[in-house]
Amino acid sequence: MTDLTGNTPGPLDGVRVVDFTEYIAGPYGTMMLADMGADVVKVEPVTGDHWRHQGSLANVPNESRVFLGLNRGKRSVALDAWSERGGDLARRLAAEADVVVLNYRPGVAHDLRLDYESVSATNPTVIYAEITAFGHNGPYSHRGGFDLLSQASAGVMGFEARPRDGAPSGVRSFAPADLTTAMFNAFGIVNALYRRLVTGEGQLVSTNLFHSALALQYRPLTSVESEDAIEREALIALVQNARADGASYEDTLEIRQIAGGYSPHTNYYRVYQTQDGLVAIACLNNKLRRRLRDLIGSRDASIDGPVYDPDSLTLSEHHRIRHQMEAAFTERTTEDWLALLDETGVPASPFNETEELYDDPHVLANDLIPTFEHATLGKIRTPRSPIEMSRSTVGVREPAPPLGSHTRVVLEELGLDSDEIAFLEAEGIALQWHPETAPEEE
Repeated sequence: MTDLTGNTPGPLDGVRVVDFTEYIAGPYGTMMLADMGADVVKVEPVTGDHWRHQGSLANVPNESRVFLGLNRGKRSVALDAWSERGGDLARRLAAEADVVVLNYRPGVAHDLRLDYESVSATNPTVIYAEITAFGHNGPYSHRGGFDLLSQASAGVMGFEARPRDGAPSGVRSFAPADLTTAMFNAFGIVNALYRRLVTGEGQLVSTNLFHSALALQYRPLTSVESEDAIEREALIALVQNARADGASYEDTLEIRQIAGGYSPHTNYYRVYQTQDGLVAIACLNNKLRRRLRDLIGSRDASIDGPVYDPDSLTLSEHHRIRHQMEAAFTERTTEDWLALLDETGVPASPFNETEELYDDPHVLANDLIPTFEHATLGKIRTPRSPIEMSRSTVGVREPAPPLGSHTRVVLEELGLDSDEIAFLEAEGIALQWHPETAPEEE
């Protein structure tokens, strides 16, 4: 089990990360490093990360739920990096860092003299990690971007095939391109840190949303060319011709589903309505499918052999099996079904609404959504790192910081005295959070 007491150091203890990122991909990745014990100094504009103002909390400036969920365990320094003095301080922080992470639009880091060439000139062993929308090469490289654009351009929306109001709708419960990029970025950083231990050399680590969105699609973007290329080209021709004729997205989606042989659903990998709720079933081999079939008492010859053969059934047989299984699940409660399915060895789980997870017994038993004490908001709950290590502390017990809550202490670490820091604050170049906005004790 993970040592959550903090009695042992994290695996990245002693690593200083200077984090210039905003929004999702950058902050989530650097939060992963903070969970591993790195000292992550988040350098924000004096107005704060844009995500502080996305769905901000009423009567509490510069705080939002999305920001809280992406920045736990960091120290916040508020600086105007575009000013001469603020920019100099930002560059000094980068010069003393083990890791520097940025996700600016193309050209911004260069204008701030925080590009890799500038930073590595003063800090040759730095691990410099940059996140862009489309990388530095190719016809899209000049564009900025967000998760939605990557889902659209990288085919995620196309494969999801979820029309909404006549247009494609992507994954909405989380940001797949952003979060995948965050994880690849953190993975690249720790690999570069290990390589630096071997060679003594720093290096540039580059990730981008578009490439990450491609990389996560192991299924739709893996092609056996001898079998798939001809069918793929024929499908593309059908879709492009339909578009040229003015077909709607829903029309082209129907073409794809017919030509691509998409199965609308499977009886053995879906959610069923029970007597008092819902239960999810996941049978991905015929041994498991037969257990469920026999438990229900249905007939399904397509799972008798070693390989699932749904094409051996007629459409009416598919409908018969589906209706029989749906009817059977409504005859028992969710609790009864879960007990029976567990006993039979059929993989199953309850369906939880997001709000129910705070009190879910498995979540509580593993402290998966711990409580933090926030300086201005009081008690907050947010998921912890899912990683557990036997000899290292993983996961922090500090929430996301108020804007500028560590400005003075970090500037003091750079060697500034109190008069210099006071001058920067008076000039609006730096901002230090003051605790008078903290909630009173009840």
